[in-house]
Amino acid sequence: MKAIIMAGGKGTRLRPICDLMPKPMTQLLGKPLMEHLAELLRRNGFRELCVTLGHKPECIIDYFGDGGAFGVSMQYEIEKKPLGTAGGVRACLNFIGSEDFLVISGDAACDFDLRYLAEEHRRNGALVTMALYSHSEPLPYGTVLTDRNGRVISFIEKPSWEKVVTDLVNTGIYMISPKVLELIPSETPFDFARDLFPLMAKLGLAIVGIPMQGYWCDIGNSKSYHRCCLDALDGRLKISPAQDNWLSSRIYAPPDLPASVRLIPPCVICDGAVIERDAVIGRSVIHSGSRVGAYSRVVNSVIDGANIGEACIISGSVICRNATLYPDTVTVTGDVISSGSSEERPVSEIKHSSKRRAVGLCREISCENRARLMRELSCALWEAGADFTDGITIADGKCTVRISAVPEESSISVEAIGGRENERLLMCKKYSELAEKFGGKSII
Repeated sequence: MKAIIMAGGKGTRLRPICDLMPKPMTQLLGKPLMEHLAELLRRNGFRELCVTLGHKPECIIDYFGDGGAFGVSMQYEIEKKPLGTAGGVRACLNFIGSEDFLVISGDAACDFDLRYLAEEHRRNGALVTMALYSHSEPLPYGTVLTDRNGRVISFIEKPSWEKVVTDLVNTGIYMISPKVLELIPSETPFDFARDLFPLMAKLGLAIVGIPMQGYWCDIGNSKSYHRCCLDALDGRLKISPAQDNWLSSRIYAPPDLPASVRLIPPCVICDGAVIERDAVIGRSVIHSGSRVGAYSRVVNSVIDGANIGEACIISGSVICRNATLYPDTVTVTGDVISSGSSEERPVSEIKHSSKRRAVGLCREISCENRARLMRELSCALWEAGADFTDGITIADGKCTVRISAVPEESSISVEAIGGRENERLLMCKKYSELAEKFGGKSII
């Protein structure tokens, strides 16, 4: 089977971590992220790969070559100008041929069963089958709502909390029929989410969404990169170093470490890293080219080729390649330190929206996962004619009921507008009880 890896972006949001390399070459447990993806594809039967390149293409080409060393065959398509996600895939026409193929982003980590996605694609006979992932914080992604048959009925790109109607997000992993390429203009910037999928919906062409089991993380910024590294250490992301002792000890380290070094699992110290006497490493990744000075303590952190001085305390941080920390430096959770700067704190990408002022009768329902509760309600109400463009809106009797996630806390609101007061009370009670059926708890 064939797959296209989209690896042309600059990774601007991931700076300074990927200042010196393309984003797919970012290190994850001692290997470039794209190498983990190539292994995933090979295990799932995708052995013919084409990689779309743009930023610093030579870094990827020089590392992977023809792919033979990684058990796959690789060819490359270098974009002379940015063509967008769909435009970049269309440029691979000569590679694609006549069979359905997989598209996957080169800057996301996952351990999905891609064979299952391909089988579902064939079973449904869809032009596009989209891999979906349940995410409790869906705001940075495209949210996707499907009907009972898996057909996509709503797609909202990076919504605010008040517009969230599901916890299922678009992972950017698709099985695609070559027929779809006829809808993509040649040599023109064109995106899947922004351009192709709305066009397909307008033309009445079905897109199927398949919720996937496993782990997925878009390494879009330093916060998500740090979280992904620790998730890989903890086993939530099913990858591990190739070394045999990893599964039993949850520690990988070169054999020549000083005897006084203390290692607290899980941790990975890559070949080529130097750990000096009496250092303590706990739940951290130390990549090749790093140095951790004597008496330093590194916990819940990623050291990516940096020089850590003596008696430093590094906690919950990412220390980038070629950065140097003077002795006795102390970092705190969220710090990202690069070469030439003292620290750079990640900026949240979450949209903060002020709470909508209620104009009708309103009740609030608390829950553990507001995005998942909104999905349960959406699935229950779409056949009744609910609209999903601004939360869930449904006409019932003389009232209009609006259900939406509350931005400030894990709860949803049920608001009834129109009709008489007793009718609004009845509607609030009716839909609050429906939310409680799916695990909500009325608090107002």
